[in-house]
Amino acid sequence: MSALAVPEATYKVEEGVWVLIFGELSMFTVLFASFIFYRAASPELYIVSQASLHHGLGAFNTLVLLGSSYFVAMAMAALRQQHGYERVRRHLRHAMLCGALFVVVKLIEYASALSQGFNLLTNEFFMFYFTLTGIHLVHVLVGSLLLAALSRQVGSKLSGAGTISEALAGFSTSFWHMVDIVWIVLFPLLYLLR
Repeated sequence: MSALAVPEATYKVEEGVWVLIFGELSMFTVLFASFIFYRAASPELYIVSQASLHHGLGAFNTLVLLGSSYFVAMAMAALRQQHGYERVRRHLRHAMLCGALFVVVKLIEYASALSQGFNLLTNEFFMFYFTLTGIHLVHVLVGSLLLAALSRQVGSKLSGAGTISEALAGFSTSFWHMVDIVWIVLFPLLYLLR
């Protein structure tokens, strides 16, 4: 067998993972629909409140999450093709760094909103803003922990002392992409919709 004919690892995603991800996406869909419903009843309030957000920070965080998903995809591609565990680990570290940067930028944005007197109780828009982005932020933190667990397994495989769980690889990367998809919907809803 030549070096080019190395079989790829499968790293399939378990059916239960898809059920969990579908459930999470369904929850966000209900929240998005609620946002749109209430926004339709008071568009002026939402437009004025939306103007108080830092659109540049929201756009920056969108790019950060897209970059993190790229690194996660590259990590999985390297893992499947067995291109060296150090490369997999490096891509996972870059994805986690992007996740950490997202959290820092979101906290800066929260601090700015709070310093301007905006909070959950200010009005409907800010109730949705803090709730939706807060739930998403928790998902970013959970996704980062999952990627860290996968990175640790890859590190133990590098040292020859461990194995890589197919279930963890499939779950952590699929969960991370779900987090990215949710933000791709959240960003225009909160920052751009007029």
